[in-house]
Amino acid sequence: MLRRLVLAAVMLAPWCAWSADLSGTITILESDAFIYRGASRLHAQEGVRLESGDIVETAASGFMQLELADLSVVQFGPATRAMINASTGRQKPERWLFVMNGWCKVTGSKGSAADGAGLELRTRLFTMRPNTGVVVFSETPTDTTLFVERGEAKLTEDQASGVPLKSGDYYRRKAGARGVVNAGSNEAFVAAMPRVFRDSLPLRLDQYRNQVVQPKSAPDFTYADVEPWLKAEPWLRRPLVQRWRVKARNPAFRAALVAGLSSHPEWDPILFPEKYQKKPPVSAARPPWVPSTSGPLPAPVRAAREAASSPSAQ
Repeated sequence: MLRRLVLAAVMLAPWCAWSADLSGTITILESDAFIYRGASRLHAQEGVRLESGDIVETAASGFMQLELADLSVVQFGPATRAMINASTGRQKPERWLFVMNGWCKVTGSKGSAADGAGLELRTRLFTMRPNTGVVVFSETPTDTTLFVERGEAKLTEDQASGVPLKSGDYYRRKAGARGVVNAGSNEAFVAAMPRVFRDSLPLRLDQYRNQVVQPKSAPDFTYADVEPWLKAEPWLRRPLVQRWRVKARNPAFRAALVAGLSSHPEWDPILFPEKYQKKPPVSAARPPWVPSTSGPLPAPVRAAREAASSPSAQ
C-alpha cells in the first residue's frame, strides 16, 4: 500500500508543479511593466508568477519574457498589452493569451501541442491553436501581421476555416477583410520588429522555480489606463465588471464610465442600480365614499347613521 502511495505521489508531483504555474513566470524584464490584478495595479518584477486573468502592459521601451512550466515561451515587445487566462478543468487545463496591441513572440512546446493543452493565442482578428512553432506578430486596432519563424501554425479567422502556415510564411489581415499570405514585401515588418526578438535568449525558469517573488504596488489606474479593455469585445470585457466594480466609487472613474456607457453597457446596473430594483406592487385605491371596516367612523358618517336609525326617521 505504501509503495502505491509513493508511486502516486511521484506521478502527481510534475502535474502539481505544472498546474501551479499555468500562467507563467516573468524571467526577463527590461524597463518598466505593469500587472493589472483584480482592482490593483502592480509593478512587474523578474520572478513574479502571473495569475489567471492578469493583464500585463510593457513600457514604450520595455521587454518581458514569460516562461511557462511546459517550456513554452512568450515574449512581449514595447508598448504591448495582453491578458493571460488559465483554468484547470476536469478534462484538461485551458490556457489562452489575448494580445490587445503591440509586439509578441510565441515559442510553442512539443509536449503542450501534443495533448492540446498548450497556450492558445487570441487577437481581435485571429485565433491560433497550440503548436510547436515559433511565430512573431504585431497587433494594432486595425490590422495584424504575423511571421512564422519556425515550424507550422494554423490560424482561424472568425468562424471561417483555418489558414495553414509554414515556416517563412508572412500573414496579414486588416479589419473587415480576409487575411492574405505572402502578399507583398515583409521588409517593413522585419525592420519594425523589436531587435530583441532576433536573439536567442536563455531560459531562466529554473532560477525562479523555488522562489516566491511578490510584485510591489503601483499607483491606482485610471479609466484612460484601461479604456481599451473596457471597450474590447464583449466576451473579454464583461468579466471585468465584477473585477473593477469598486472603481465606480471613484468620481472621475465613474464619470468616465457614464460618458462611455454606450461602449460598455454592461456597467449600467453598477452605475444605476435603482433602475434594476423591483418596485413594490401598486395596491388598488379605496373609493373615498366607502368607509373603512375598522377604526372609528368619521363624524359625518356617524351622524348620518344615527339620523337614519332614530324613531323620527322611521
